[in-house]
Amino acid sequence: MLNPTFDTDQQILEHLADSDVRAFDFLYEKYFSKLYGAVYKRLQNRELTEEVVQELFISLWERRTVLSISNTIEAYLFSSVKYLVIAQYKKNNLFEKYSNSLNPEADDDNFTEQVVAFDELNKAYQNALNLLPERCREVFVLKRSGLSQREISEKMDISEKTVENQMTKALKILRDALSDYTMLILLALSNEL
Repeated sequence: MLNPTFDTDQQILEHLADSDVRAFDFLYEKYFSKLYGAVYKRLQNRELTEEVVQELFISLWERRTVLSISNTIEAYLFSSVKYLVIAQYKKNNLFEKYSNSLNPEADDDNFTEQVVAFDELNKAYQNALNLLPERCREVFVLKRSGLSQREISEKMDISEKTVENQMTKALKILRDALSDYTMLILLALSNEL
């Protein structure tokens, strides 16, 4: 249920800046479904859609003290999610080009270097997974296997909100752990293009 104490966007932003979780929950409950629908319409993939919307809310929380929103919060959220969708398209396109470039029959001089970089990234990903707390890792792996939040909740006998919190935590830890490698891959890809 939405908290009626937030009458204006300004009040929400003030409470959010003060790390008031109620303000964050208010925004999450009010906009999650709308944002999910808008993103799914473009990506047509439940898992990617959830990741994009989760990433938006993670970013919102991390930047809560420095947010400068001149329009409405709704306009800000939809504008932000639009850019995240564009980034997802670019990421998928770059990943596809990178995967296609790993063709041993292409007789490419860089093939060995690319395979080594890809293996290094895969090892870093596995190591990052090991950084996750046990429950967090279990939720992440189940989500990656295609289960919905509700299915994970039932399987692990935890609330859907806990599943959501664990996924948010997992994505943040993985993003931080792999940030160096993201730049490495993007630089390698830019040389390929």
